[in-house]
Amino acid sequence: MDNILGLFEKLESQSLRVRPNRCVVVRNRNATCRRCAAACPTGAIAVEGNDLMIAPEQCVGCGTCATVCPTAALEAQKPDDKELLKAAVAAMQANDGVAVIIDEAMRAAAEGRCDPGKVAVVKHLGRVDESLIAVLAAGGASSIVLVAGPAAAEKAATGTVGDSVADGAEGEVRASQTAEAYAAEASVETGVEAVADETAQRVRDTAALLLETWGSDAAVKLTGKLPRSVRLAEPAEFDTGRRGFFSAMRDEARAAATITAEHVVREKLGMEEPEEPVFVKVSDDGTLPHFLPERRGRLLLALSNMGEPADVMIDTPLFGHVIIDGERCTSCQMCATFCPTEAIHKFGDAATAAETGKPFGIDHYTGRCVQCHCCEDICPTGALTLSTDVFATDVTRRGRSERIEMRPRKYQVSSPKSIVNAMSDLLGVPNVYER
Repeated sequence: MDNILGLFEKLESQSLRVRPNRCVVVRNRNATCRRCAAACPTGAIAVEGNDLMIAPEQCVGCGTCATVCPTAALEAQKPDDKELLKAAVAAMQANDGVAVIIDEAMRAAAEGRCDPGKVAVVKHLGRVDESLIAVLAAGGASSIVLVAGPAAAEKAATGTVGDSVADGAEGEVRASQTAEAYAAEASVETGVEAVADETAQRVRDTAALLLETWGSDAAVKLTGKLPRSVRLAEPAEFDTGRRGFFSAMRDEARAAATITAEHVVREKLGMEEPEEPVFVKVSDDGTLPHFLPERRGRLLLALSNMGEPADVMIDTPLFGHVIIDGERCTSCQMCATFCPTEAIHKFGDAATAAETGKPFGIDHYTGRCVQCHCCEDICPTGALTLSTDVFATDVTRRGRSERIEMRPRKYQVSSPKSIVNAMSDLLGVPNVYER
């Protein structure tokens, strides 16, 4: 029984990959980021203490959590980012430069009337992020159209509930039960659609602002209607839908078989499941290891390929600008220690600055900042604030956006007397004696 439950749990979790060591809550238990949990419409994601908890049986695979996660600690699968990009590029090329991405509800509604070769399909539009749109625009798309299908709640309002049940008392009971089931299903789906639509609208608005700022002529649209260019000239034969169905089932079966075989082999050989380390060691420079999400790398490359942006300030959920109050800053450089993407980087030697007189502090890179707010959360004195207003030219700038020098610390942290000296300042007494 445990074997079956473990296997099913893994099968159900294939729509989402979790990288705990990237999560800012894992890096800093005082981090305030809860975007994935706030965006999840089904309660499949929760943050408890220092752990990111996933309930695979509640996940519907909408991908919205992966879109809102600033550090890519969550990555959507089936399709992953690369597969979705490949499908979107193929659809764009087949549709004369118009990239059309539709959700599964629209695919079902337009079955037999839409050319499948001219659209890329996602479960919900909340799966689409800004980097995908930017790459398509940089690759020559004249427009990117996101098409949402009819809400699943409409299913409960139609006559399909009562049509399939018998007349009489027994039929009324069954009809009532069936209606309740449809209502429950519609409630879940409507919640998913609401969150996905909200995320899709935010992504559309942000992407449109970026394309406008970088001088791209590509338009970004969010609509409920299929463009005429992707419609079939004549209704498809019934076999087309059947072939699509069996093709999808074949792909699902192949994935399930692969996972099952891997699970059985590992169990027979007594092999434990490899896991990424949750807690990572501090690097030689005293900071936690850094990474740049592939999604951010693609976005920066796409924007760079568009050319120079307008010299204006933009406000988006993607980039941030660090502001430090010099009077409140204690020069601890904890912001650089915990920054996951190295948007804040140490320079100089803080330990010897008082003796050598050489400058030290932090360098800030706007394009690498993902607005996780880890720096704000870790600052012990509240000296650091993260502004969402950034200069567009700083986003794709090669090299640092700003250098912030810090004052030498009153006492060396590495000194054997550092704790005694700190207690002396805290208590306001000139002498603290050790025993």
